[in-house]
Formats: sequence, C-alpha cells, structure tokens
Amino acid sequence: MPTPDSSNSCAQTFIDRHIHGIAGVDFATSPLPHIRDALTLLATRRTATVTASLPTLDLPALSDACERLQELHSAGLVAGVHLEGPFLAPDFSGAHPHHALQTPNSDSGQRYLEYVLGQQRDTGIFTMMTLAPELPGAQKLIEQLVQHGIEPALGHTGANYEQMRKAISQIHALTGRPVMITHVYNAMRGFHHRDPGPLLAVVEAAQNQRVTVELIADGIHVDLGLVRWWFQHYPETVRLVSDASAATPVPGHAAIPDATFRLGHAVLSGNVDNGPRLSDGRTIASGGKDLLAIHDDLVAAGFDHALVCAAMR
Repeated sequence: MPTPDSSNSCAQTFIDRHIHGIAGVDFATSPLPHIRDALTLLATRRTATVTASLPTLDLPALSDACERLQELHSAGLVAGVHLEGPFLAPDFSGAHPHHALQTPNSDSGQRYLEYVLGQQRDTGIFTMMTLAPELPGAQKLIEQLVQHGIEPALGHTGANYEQMRKAISQIHALTGRPVMITHVYNAMRGFHHRDPGPLLAVVEAAQNQRVTVELIADGIHVDLGLVRWWFQHYPETVRLVSDASAATPVPGHAAIPDATFRLGHAVLSGNVDNGPRLSDGRTIASGGKDLLAIHDDLVAAGFDHALVCAAMR
C-alpha cells in the first residue's frame, strides 16, 4: 500500500538534475540576479539542489551562459551544468533550434567540443551531456566525455535498437554506472513491433539496472499509467525530473522578471493546461511543473511516497 503523505507532512528535499529555469527565469539567458532569485524560489519549494540544464546553444551563447553560471557553481549554488545538445538528432530535436545542432565529426562540432572540454578542464562545471548515439562520431565523443568527467546521456534520438544497445553497453563499460536516458519517450523514436527502436534496448537494460531513466511526470509528457508501470517494475531505475523552463509556472508566485519566456534561443508560450510550448503553440518545449508539484500529484494519485522521494534524489 502507498504511504499516505503530502507536501504538508513530507520534509524531504529534492534534487532536480534536469531543469532549464522556472517562473520567468531561463538559466541560459537570464541575468545572474534573476537566476539567483529563481534558485531561492526553488529552495522554498524544497528543490534544494539544482543542475542547470542548457538547451542547444550556439557557441557565443554557450560561452555567455557558462560565464554567468560559473559564479553560481563556484559558490555552490548550482551543482553543475547539463548540456542538452548540441549533438542531437534533427528529427527528434523537439524545442532545440536546428540551426545550432551539430554532428560530432564535423569541423564545427569539433570546435564546439573543444570549447566544452576546455571549460571542463578549467572549471569542472559540466556534469552531463545528452547526445544521440546514431550520429557520426558519437562513439568517440562518448569516450572523450567520459575521459573529462562528463556523463554521456542518451536522448533526442532516432537510434535503432542495435545503435541504442551498443551505446548503452559502451557507456556502462566505460563508467561502471547506470547510463542516463534523457526524458525517456520524449523526443525519442517510438516502438514498433517490426522496428523496436531505442526503447526496447532501454527496457532490456533496466532489467539489469544498467540505465537510469528520466521521467517527466507532469501529466503532459508521459501518461500516468506509464509512469506507474516504471515504478511497479523498475523503481530503482527511475529519476523524476521537472525539465522546467522559464514558462513553467509556480503556484502562487508571479514570474520573477517581467520578460519574454525563453529557452535559450527559443521563445516560449506558457500554457497552464498543455504545458510550455514553442511560440508556434504546438511543440512541447519543457515541463509543466516543478518537483514539488510533481511529488504532490503522484502521492495524491496513490504512488508510494518513499519511492517518489527516492526518485527525486
């Protein structure tokens, strides 16, 4: 039976390892004082540790973002920076701008990687990079990331079953740890019985606890029944993340700056019922709730409270 609990009786604090911003603040582009305010707001809602996720940015924008975030990282206010891109599959890029996507083996992709690895040597700011394993040069990219202490995560991918299986095996062999799957199901090739794609490889790896699967349980990104299935079958592999952005509201709080909602280069529109979207109104651009709201909704829906909290650590 689930443990009865709620935000009023739970004292657990949360770790959000995939969050782009909150309540009007974009970690990639907002001024440093606004980012500080956003981190303070998140702390009042029990998200005590934040990894700042950056969407795919061109190099000048990435450099600017890292300069701001490095001050927060040095002060211990953010745990590090997660790079969601630029090595993503164009057909599964979601809200990431096509003009900034790269392939690992291209000249521009190599220049991008040189900057990232140089920053990592100097500051150690990067914790993780999401990549599509089917891109040319991905295998070498994975090796370079691991050598520099950056966790390779798999996502935004149109990989087939074999490509995903081999990438999971490669990363697991290099790190000895479960391989992170970025927001499983979302911006990922779907399952078909004659062409199972990456999802079969993920589920197989979950059976041996060789993956950790991010789930955005905001009621928009993944059906509640599917979230329940993961908790019933492989709870130890689940990591709940908000994937929140500047367009993600916080109940009872106005947006911190009176400004356009941004996700890096993209302009977003807030939608209470359907979640943040690109300005076209169609493409889901980020999570619709922070971790506290996700926690409360899952507990209210009968999920085991201890498992929910464990998945937010």
